[in-house]
Amino acid sequence: MKYSFLILIALLVSCSSSKQLKEDALLYYGKTECLGKCPVFDMYVFEDGKVIYEGLKNVDLKGKHEFKLSSAEIKDIKQELETIAFSSEEKIKRDVPNVILKIKGNKLVTQNKEKIKNLITLLEKIKS
Repeated sequence: MKYSFLILIALLVSCSSSKQLKEDALLYYGKTECLGKCPVFDMYVFEDGKVIYEGLKNVDLKGKHEFKLSSAEIKDIKQELETIAFSSEEKIKRDVPNVILKIKGNKLVTQNKEKIKNLITLLEKIKS
């Protein structure tokens, strides 16, 4: 009983610190499912260059992985983020995967990759 209580406490602290870590990310980039074989993943990019990637479905790199970006790569990502209009709204279609970006409390859900293509190009290099 004593050990199960300690395990429960450890799990709660771990989940809480993991959630806080993700909230501290410079950028969240993810793709959602579609009715076909669309890639599904979550990626968190941090100010210090740390990247946490989790490939979920229909991706070459599955599971959790960590990467490190250079300060120049982080600078490029930040510059590209400044060009994105997070306030724009668009009509979401049902069977098209969504690209989700979150930065500093702002969230963009889009299916139009053209308007964020430069950022996607930078981010796709990370996991390849």
